[in-house]
Amino acid sequence: MQVRVERSGGFAGLRLTHDVDSSQLSPEEGQELNHLVESARFFDLPADVRAASPGADRFQYKLTVKAGPREHTVAVDDAAMPATLRPLLNFATAKAVKS
Repeated sequence: MQVRVERSGGFAGLRLTHDVDSSQLSPEEGQELNHLVESARFFDLPADVRAASPGADRFQYKLTVKAGPREHTVAVDDAAMPATLRPLLNFATAKAVKS
């Protein structure tokens, strides 16, 4: 499974793009990543999740998950982040910070 996180916006306007590949994680982390994708019901989410008023200086994210033949991308504003998606985003972002 591959997960790509793209983050833009924020006060400084810095961009972050990072890929997480489950084959390069420990078996435990790979299982956690799979669990987070399933728990988020990622492949059932709409392509765009936007807040009515996203607010200045908030982050915007674009997450793409490839799992076997399935691939799905979700663009989401920080203000409209579904609670089920936040753990997956946190996991993938933490992996970006460590590399």
